[in-house]
Amino acid sequence: MVLIFYTEECMNNNFFVASSLANDPHTEGMHNAAKIAKLAGIDSIVLKPSENCDAFFEAIKEHQPKYIGISYRLTPKIGYEQLVKVLGRFVETGLLKPEDDVKISFAGLPETIAMVRENLSSLPFKVELCEPYPEVMDRLAETLEFFEAPNSDEIINNLRDEIAPKGIELLDQLADEVVRLDDYKNEEPLRIPSVKAMQDFTTRIKESDIPLLRSHFGIPSNSIEPTIEGIRMLSEARVLDEISLGSSDLSQRYYGHPELFEGRKNDGGVPYKTKEDLRLLYLASQCGNFPAMKPYCHVVDIVPFIHDCLDVGMLRGAHQAIPLFWFNELDGRGPYTVRESIYEHFDAVRELASLGIPVEMNDPNQWSSRLAHDTLIVASYSLISAVMTMCGVNNMVLQMQFNKPKETGDYADLAKMSAGLQMASRISMGRSNPANIIVEARTGIESLSPDMKKAKWQLGRSTLLQMMMNPNILHVVSYCEANHAATPEDIIDSSKLVRRAVRIFKQHQHDIMNEMNNPIVLERRDYLIKECTYLLNEIAKLNSNYPGLVPIEQLAPYLGDANVLSTAIESKIVSSPGVINHKYKGDFITSPTKYGMVNLVDDYISKNIISEKERLYNLK
Repeated sequence: MVLIFYTEECMNNNFFVASSLANDPHTEGMHNAAKIAKLAGIDSIVLKPSENCDAFFEAIKEHQPKYIGISYRLTPKIGYEQLVKVLGRFVETGLLKPEDDVKISFAGLPETIAMVRENLSSLPFKVELCEPYPEVMDRLAETLEFFEAPNSDEIINNLRDEIAPKGIELLDQLADEVVRLDDYKNEEPLRIPSVKAMQDFTTRIKESDIPLLRSHFGIPSNSIEPTIEGIRMLSEARVLDEISLGSSDLSQRYYGHPELFEGRKNDGGVPYKTKEDLRLLYLASQCGNFPAMKPYCHVVDIVPFIHDCLDVGMLRGAHQAIPLFWFNELDGRGPYTVRESIYEHFDAVRELASLGIPVEMNDPNQWSSRLAHDTLIVASYSLISAVMTMCGVNNMVLQMQFNKPKETGDYADLAKMSAGLQMASRISMGRSNPANIIVEARTGIESLSPDMKKAKWQLGRSTLLQMMMNPNILHVVSYCEANHAATPEDIIDSSKLVRRAVRIFKQHQHDIMNEMNNPIVLERRDYLIKECTYLLNEIAKLNSNYPGLVPIEQLAPYLGDANVLSTAIESKIVSSPGVINHKYKGDFITSPTKYGMVNLVDDYISKNIISEKERLYNLK
């Protein structure tokens, strides 16, 4: 369907409309831009990912914005083609004319930006390019310039401490040691595990003298062959204990229906279509140190897909991640309503539990991408723990994504993660045989610099910080991720760097761990636990069997309920400002404050902190 808009109206309203293209789920940068627009006095809307641009065009027609943001952070060639396509449709539909008083900005990976830059003169509109900067303050200044903010100096001064919070100086020094002279490249390969460990994830953890290493991997291509070769290379190099198969967007939606791939844009990962494709991908891992293989979660038909994976060898000796609230209309990544999706996710978790497969529910990371405040992140650890507890999971994996959002400081991360772990542990006491908690830590991609030398240092430093949580697993985020999608060579190099950081941490563990008792960390952790406890009891009240205020250790039966959690998000008790579906979007403001701690605040300037009690009162 082609929408025709021919209009004589002028695009000059003080408004910002932002959208990713072609189902790209990466929206965090656009939310950050919208926040900066607000500080410059400009209202905005960030649209949910969509296969077509109809909603994007409708929003432009409705708001007549002076500022338009477009983003694509997947394969560069496809990103360039999608930008050319949408700009062409602006002209074809009459929605925009080249002479309109409108500013268009495009954000993408460096290679995508380079392609656009080479062809700027052939585009029908002037496009300003938003490329990654090594220094975050430079990005802020560029964004304010795009929005023509008259008070840009004042905004920069207000945000300086927020964007670059004070951290732990010892980690700076030790990160220098991690990357010195690239000596990390001499790290020895991982040991080959026992046959039992190859079949059992927890045994593999016990056998390793360092945290297990895992990484996403899947090459966008017309076939699965490049990913097969990459998996074989990673396995033979003995750099990962578990490979998380990075699925293409169409594989997540239409696996088992190859005919539905035809004529659709396919990007974001490896395009497997059938069970035979899965089998070939798994067989590629059967060499070297025999890393376990797990797939990325699908958005529909999850339980049948789990069994297809098991039939070909995947998920044996691995764990599996299942979202709680996401991959549906909430984030635009799936066709279901939130309620439908939650019920399917419960079914998937129960099925994995019955099969003895460790389960990870990575909702805290999803909330962090959407401007959630720290209390909600801690509550999210509690909720997923309640779900896994009530679904019978014996080994629950808690993934802790550090440096996310990128403004988060060291002390804020340590307080938030330790509070989340403590609450999850207490919630898991809701049954007579509490689950074994497996801690997984990783670096937030958005925190990495596009400058490779600096990004290596950042990855080493982040790993040192993560080790303070005594993780059982480290998710290896390649240092190149802000520049380009990781190749097998990038993952091999990043794995060596992470292993060197782990070794250096162990050499200095006593001194580093002293910071866990820093009063800043302890005071913040206590505050988050108090606020989280209030929020959890408010959610528990949605359960008709809730008897009144009960200890945290007894909350799981009232929280780990699909109807309760569906109602909690439908009523916006669980929400954040960065949710793109306005039916579920929280009408409140969050912002990093001192030490990079993300709080509910009254506005972006005074930043007076609002409690959960006040937020929920205002919902009524």
